[in-house]
Amino acid sequence: MSYDLVGIGNALVDIEVQVSEDLVGNLEVTKGGMTLSTKENQDQILARISDHTQKIVSGGSAANTIHGFSTLGGKGYYLGRVADDTFGKHYTDDMKDCGVGFPGPDSKTDGTGTCLILITPDSERTMLTHLGISSDLHPDNVDATIVKEARTVYIEGYLWTGDETRQAAMKMAAVARHSGVTVAFTLSDAFVVNTYKDSLIDFIRWKVDILFCNNVEARAITGKEKDEQAFAELKGMVDILFMTRGAEGSWAANSQHAKIRIDPFQVQAVDTTGAGDLYAAGSLYGLIHNHSLKESAILGSYCAAQVVTHLGGRMPAHSHTHIPTILDLYPGA
Repeated sequence: MSYDLVGIGNALVDIEVQVSEDLVGNLEVTKGGMTLSTKENQDQILARISDHTQKIVSGGSAANTIHGFSTLGGKGYYLGRVADDTFGKHYTDDMKDCGVGFPGPDSKTDGTGTCLILITPDSERTMLTHLGISSDLHPDNVDATIVKEARTVYIEGYLWTGDETRQAAMKMAAVARHSGVTVAFTLSDAFVVNTYKDSLIDFIRWKVDILFCNNVEARAITGKEKDEQAFAELKGMVDILFMTRGAEGSWAANSQHAKIRIDPFQVQAVDTTGAGDLYAAGSLYGLIHNHSLKESAILGSYCAAQVVTHLGGRMPAHSHTHIPTILDLYPGA
């Protein structure tokens, strides 16, 4: 079976909790970013907020993108590792229920990765990630046949935090490029950029066709102080560039367009988890289905706006999936 979009990343189950600003401020983490953690540390924090309601959903950056792509009607496959435990079975059922191809649980009976997401009143999400078995993803897990038959592959920058996971990402990119398959990549997080900057720049220059990032990540990887400068430098590295700018909307560029500005869809934000992931989902759906750069970015903007209206990194059930309707809803249409 061939797929439109094949993604690879850390398969994680998200544990989402709405908390106070003070709680996050008292933790040794970067608000709005991702910090690698342990299950013990997650459990300690959860014990402190045991009276808070938790929402448990399947997650992982690239997984959210592939899930959103499937919701729009695309044909997607996701490569990630989960254990044969309660979380892993939940994860597998969730992916298959939405029509996403997925290899299923590993033989290990525990260890599915988890991400504790602390959501403050300003809708910002702060993540503490225990990778679990997702960090055991290695190059042999990459099915070359599936990659070769894809139209586009999508790789998350979080894979750079492990030697084996990084090698798996690089193998997918190498197989794709050798087969003429488009390679899309997301920088994922400023923490990842600051830690693995040189390796990421080399990978982007030589392996990536489509790059997704937000303005913070763009400034971090280029060393530029202004969004304009960072955008200008990055668009010289890839064929297509998408840069999100939060409430300011997004910018996109390709060989025909130096920069297109896309206004955001106005919504009431509850949780910013998955905003960048769903922006990629909509944009990739547009590109793969032969929409223009502007229309693709509009689809991305719509999906990003929808996902922040509720808890979790997946599209709400009430979201539009009819592409002409979404394009007609764009504020600048």
